[in-house]
Amino acid sequence: MFSQLNRRFIQFSIFLAALFVFTGLVSAAFPAHQGFVNDFANVLDQRSKAEMQLLGERLWKEQGIGLVVVTVSTTAPMEPKEYTTALFNEWGVGGPEDSGLLMLLAVAEGAIEVEPGYGLEGVLPDGLIGAVIDQEGMPHFRKRDYGPGLAAMAVAYANILAGEKYEIAEEKSPNSGWLLSFAIFILIVVLMRRGRRYPPGGTGGVGGGGSRRGPVIITRMPRGGGFGGGFGGGSRPSGGFGGGRSGGGGAGRRF
Repeated sequence: MFSQLNRRFIQFSIFLAALFVFTGLVSAAFPAHQGFVNDFANVLDQRSKAEMQLLGERLWKEQGIGLVVVTVSTTAPMEPKEYTTALFNEWGVGGPEDSGLLMLLAVAEGAIEVEPGYGLEGVLPDGLIGAVIDQEGMPHFRKRDYGPGLAAMAVAYANILAGEKYEIAEEKSPNSGWLLSFAIFILIVVLMRRGRRYPPGGTGGVGGGGSRRGPVIITRMPRGGGFGGGFGGGSRPSGGFGGGRSGGGGAGRRF
């Protein structure tokens, strides 16, 4: 009986040892964070790094939001999305309210992944995160301008977190140009026929020759200052991130 207990004890000890070794290997697969900007792939220009660092410090100081930017040469053997979620939870990006946002760019995979913490999923739904990637980041990433692309995305997310509305560009249909031309043609025909029935200076029509209102033109108001006009100061907390968690949401693209 004692030999059987000893055998089970030895097996359990081996299992625990293997578990600890495996956990250590998984943790070792992720580098230690260096702050709000972690350019492990060495692909960011100094200006973009400085802008994103200052922006990260400001968000952390004023809102308790951890905006973290990471570049890696590759996420292999993991997929970019899987790597981003695991890294988010390994680092604990964000504060105690799970208010973290991780932007990860993988060079070899040509991938950009953006993942919010639980606390930011309401203000940053997946569709909005993807729209910012498409409009702010992808035009730069396709030209391998990684720094400006990530910086533009960071500013857009910061503005959204500050309560500013983000305008998503509407996708134009391939037939939109033809339909517009056809509509203009129909409008011209209708106006010509109307002109023939009611010539200028005529007495016909209801109510005589009253004045007509001109077209109303609505112009877009310029967007507010937000974070785009410069960044405030602030210092990174010495204790690093605050143990934030991610549920695996967000959005990603390939370029």
